[in-house]
Amino acid sequence: MLLSYNDLRSYAIRAVDERTGNVNDVFFDDHTWRVRYLVAHTGFLLTGRESLIGTARLGEPDATRMEVPVDLTEEELKSADRPEADAPVSQQPGRTMADWEAGVWPPFLVGTGMAYTPGLAHEQLGLAVAAKEADAGAEEGRQGDPHLRSMSEVSGYTVAATDGEIGSVSDFLIDPADWRLRHLVIDTGTWLPGRRVVVTTDWIEGVSWPDRHIHVDVDKEHIENAPPLDTLEDLRLSPAQNAMEQYGAIGYWPI
Repeated sequence: MLLSYNDLRSYAIRAVDERTGNVNDVFFDDHTWRVRYLVAHTGFLLTGRESLIGTARLGEPDATRMEVPVDLTEEELKSADRPEADAPVSQQPGRTMADWEAGVWPPFLVGTGMAYTPGLAHEQLGLAVAAKEADAGAEEGRQGDPHLRSMSEVSGYTVAATDGEIGSVSDFLIDPADWRLRHLVIDTGTWLPGRRVVVTTDWIEGVSWPDRHIHVDVDKEHIENAPPLDTLEDLRLSPAQNAMEQYGAIGYWPI
């Protein structure tokens, strides 16, 4: 079964002793494409609080009851870390545009400020790079994980094929068996009116975070000729999954 992020945001949190709160966001690792945390909102709308729940604490989501069981009591959930304790990159203080773009701290290959000495240049450069990488590592520890992203923030990113833009991210499909982000759901807008395209994350070639662009390694013709999917339910069936893999892990269904 694949779980829609948009649906998941309507799910309640089922603590060990009580049903409490709801899923407000999902934080994921942009290197492994796996969910790291669910962000749960507990209490009242204006006076409640948000808490991070690691995937190790999550049970199997119940689509019928629309809830996610967690291995925590209500009190433990209320006292869990807040999102700012391990914030996604876009919410981390002190990040520069270069950090945002690279997703990692930029390498220090030039501009060390050290005098050039024949015969010692490589050694000096190596020492300078090592020192600055150590500083960057310490700074990263203070500022947070450079690969942690928010699905709420990435929703709406433009998606581009090898030969042009194809639409924008409208949803994510998550496999709760291992909490991996399996597919992006793309609204093709005016290019292919009336379609939503499903593209596997394995086809993501790169992401330009400052430009809010996701690049996939497939051309527009491949997407246009993708097999139809009547509904999102088709993705939960093995034959449909096999068909998607056969056709390059791309499918679509009418909006």
